[in-house]
Amino acid sequence: MKIKLIYFNFPFWRAEISRISLFYGNIPFEDVRISSDDFSHIKATGTLPDGTVIPTKALPCLSVDGVSFCQTGAIARFCGKLSGLYPSENNVNCALIDQVIDICTDMTNCISYPINTEGEANRKSFRESLFEKDGKLSKNLESLNSVVERQNCTTKDSLFFIDDNLSLGDLAIWGIVKWLKSGVVDFIPTSLIDNYSHLNGIFNGVSKISRIKEWQDKKH
Repeated sequence: MKIKLIYFNFPFWRAEISRISLFYGNIPFEDVRISSDDFSHIKATGTLPDGTVIPTKALPCLSVDGVSFCQTGAIARFCGKLSGLYPSENNVNCALIDQVIDICTDMTNCISYPINTEGEANRKSFRESLFEKDGKLSKNLESLNSVVERQNCTTKDSLFFIDDNLSLGDLAIWGIVKWLKSGVVDFIPTSLIDNYSHLNGIFNGVSKISRIKEWQDKKH
């Protein structure tokens, strides 16, 4: 099986959970990090310069034996099945993981500036509104933290989201927390995530895994 995972050259969670999933499971893949010129080519033609099809002209994209597909959740589930991080034999656990990935996607989307948001003051005002008490980002963080809390209560305070095993759900939580802590999101304080103890618990647990450390040392 020839697998090619295509994204920009930075560790954003939407691609990183699939990259790490394949790496964790020792699944060979080509880690394609595209340039801005490559992305312009995608937008114009729907393909990479080498002819690889990008169906929606958006990233991430996964090509498997020449068949390409997009969307974070679809790619992550495919990679998770190969690596054993998506428990496809347990439909309830799969749904719990899907729920986490969907919340993380909603969170990412809500942070994006609305079309035609111009000027630093307007951008700052928009982002600050997100983490007010009833802001969209606050609501998503509360929802995700609550989901993890309930699940942890049923698994006797496991370090992971599902039972005692690493899953795609953990990687998604780890990735979104890492992103919000990184300082790369303009006008979102890095301390914001400190208020969500269950999300930080998952983040800290995943960060200690030797294979995760190896990936970060290797790539970043």
